Amino acid sequence: MGHPFVKDRTESTRLATPWVPGQVESKLKVRYAVSLLIAVCLSMTAIVIGEGWNARQYHLRGSEVEMSNLAQTLASQAQASIKQADTLLFAVVDRLENDGMEPAKIPRLQRLLHAQRGELAQIHGLFVFDEEGRWLANSNNAVLANANNSDREYFIYHRDHPDRGPHIGPSIRSRSTGEWVMTVSRRINHADGRFAGVVAASIYLNHFLDLYNSIDMGSNGVVNLIADDATIVVRRPFNEADIGTSVAKGPLFTQLLPKGNSGTAIVKSYVDGVERVVGFRRVEGYPLIVFAALDKAEVLASWRQESMLSAGIVSLLLGFLGVLGYRLIRVMKQQNHIQNELLEAQEKLIEVNHSLKLLALEDALTGLSNRRQFDLFILAEMGRARRTHTSLALLMIDVDHFKSFNDHYGHLAGDECLRKISTIITDNIQRPGDLAARFGGEEFTVVLPGTDYVGAFLVAEKIRRAVQQTDIKHSGSPEGLVTVSLGVCAYNQTAQSQPEDLIGAADKALYVAKASGRNMSVIAN
Repeated sequence: MGHPFVKDRTESTRLATPWVPGQVESKLKVRYAVSLLIAVCLSMTAIVIGEGWNARQYHLRGSEVEMSNLAQTLASQAQASIKQADTLLFAVVDRLENDGMEPAKIPRLQRLLHAQRGELAQIHGLFVFDEEGRWLANSNNAVLANANNSDREYFIYHRDHPDRGPHIGPSIRSRSTGEWVMTVSRRINHADGRFAGVVAASIYLNHFLDLYNSIDMGSNGVVNLIADDATIVVRRPFNEADIGTSVAKGPLFTQLLPKGNSGTAIVKSYVDGVERVVGFRRVEGYPLIVFAALDKAEVLASWRQESMLSAGIVSLLLGFLGVLGYRLIRVMKQQNHIQNELLEAQEKLIEVNHSLKLLALEDALTGLSNRRQFDLFILAEMGRARRTHTSLALLMIDVDHFKSFNDHYGHLAGDECLRKISTIITDNIQRPGDLAARFGGEEFTVVLPGTDYVGAFLVAEKIRRAVQQTDIKHSGSPEGLVTVSLGVCAYNQTAQSQPEDLIGAADKALYVAKASGRNMSVIAN
């Protein structure tokens, strides 16, 4: 924006020879100059007011973007923390349901829970309760006489609900240590499907609070982790009285969440009545919402200071138009500098979010693509094959007798075995367009675009022979070494409309391979 300057030039007349028309002309020039000055001042005032309003909107919008990015980052962090705990619970449930819960096995289970807890700093404890709520094992080696957790919300939930998914309970005080924790739990079943107990992980609330407190949210900013039932799980700033408080009648649940799973707004807090700039996002895969908010008054504090400065400059314009340009340029430079800093901060947050998304598509153990990446890739490739009428093939790979391998050699050896097999798979698919992924547990999958069932069978056999030739010893296998079975399926556009159809066909072929003696590749009919 340019800055207008006014130059007033008046002609003086000789006092000795008064000339009325000349005096009138001079007065008119003065009036014109005054009018021009007033017009310039009014224009500058209008411009400054308009820029002040735009700066106000810019500050608010910038804060909304910051809160949206912060909510997304914190939601990813919460999802990762809970997912780590839930993965441990899934493994413990699988172990208990397969190996049993006899008293002779409890000491080993207790040692396992203690070792697993030590791997994750956010875990307060891992606990196993029988169908009556009695303590069977815990990672903290806590001994509580007649301890019983049948009155806990998560125990009652699993006892009354047959679903096998994870359950996020309300924040509670630990009976063993007295600390505030959030619970993640899973149901244990008997072989006939009856309720057999609960395995639970407690996560320190301080794990979340330490992160939230490390973020500069101003003196009156808040970060909330809220359950789907509208109760507060943890809130920064921390106040024990806030835990469990319902915000169902607050704007988050009445206005914002009905419109979408994420977003930004300027609303008045239901808890303390403060108007804030908020960003919110649901935690993927779990019934939680992250809610981050800055005090609107604090967001606009710098804007008010800038506006007062501009007002002072405008008042000086009446007598110091020459200084105005310099001051306004300085203000604009300050605003540009602030804008650049905000944009740089935004770009850094976007880069961090992008990195988190990339990490979310890779299997941590093997380095292959994970199930999520596989689902996205197979859906895209089926669409491409359908449009271009090209071929597409899928391999399903399962490690033979892997459970007995784990039981005999231990989980660390099992993990190393999976890493070796993943390397073999990667070495035997050379095209850039192919994808190898860990499907789950000891099961892998390979997507081969532009390949029919013959080519896919040749790749499958290369992988099978390479695994066999690696000579990984396995005393529990009839072969005496680790082998794999493979199911091969080519995409049929008529019979397979969804990825599940193609996966199901390859899985059936894999089942036939295992039922027929293992260590072989079978093509789907």
